Amino acid sequence: MTLCAPVVIKQLNRKDIKKIRSTLQKWNSPQAVSNLLFHPSLIPGDIRASCILKGLREKKNSYYILATVVGLQGINSTEFSEEERDDIKKSLIFILKTSGGVISARASISISDYISSEDAFTMFKLLDHPDDTTKHNILCWLIRAMEDKGPDAFISMVRSSCMPEDVQEEAIEKLHEYLRQKEAGEYNLFTMPLYVNIPNLREYCKDH
Repeated sequence: MTLCAPVVIKQLNRKDIKKIRSTLQKWNSPQAVSNLLFHPSLIPGDIRASCILKGLREKKNSYYILATVVGLQGINSTEFSEEERDDIKKSLIFILKTSGGVISARASISISDYISSEDAFTMFKLLDHPDDTTKHNILCWLIRAMEDKGPDAFISMVRSSCMPEDVQEEAIEKLHEYLRQKEAGEYNLFTMPLYVNIPNLREYCKDH
């Protein structure tokens, strides 16, 4: 099996699995490692969580972070233990706090499977993110997560988030817009997150 192209393989033999383990253990082949992180279902179950966390916490090659963040969108979060899900959540929050562009934009989607309304205050504090797509996706999640609690709860949490005044007002305005359009049966942009294109390794390296 070759790991130089992003191809999903449904069945792996023992030789394939041995190659995958070796590739991930060495962690020094950017194309092969990132392909596996993009498709975590190929990673043997006993090392899948640890490889995902390693990818999210990567310091030298940020493309590994992107590959891992995107790969999480294609895997069921329930396959991880509670401790593993919590570690993934914390890593994604750190990525949102420290990254921008395509990484934070994709992380703002991936994190939705690892957070609940109990994490709303943490997410409100990220609403001043400099990346517009990331900010939209965070607000999109917050509006949906807080909907059952009513607009007053949303507004109260916005006001206590210590975000700049203009960020607070924008969030409240978008909430009212969402509620008005929902009541009128109109489509609203905040019912769905925004996705950005994923560059290949060569394209990404040119810009970083």
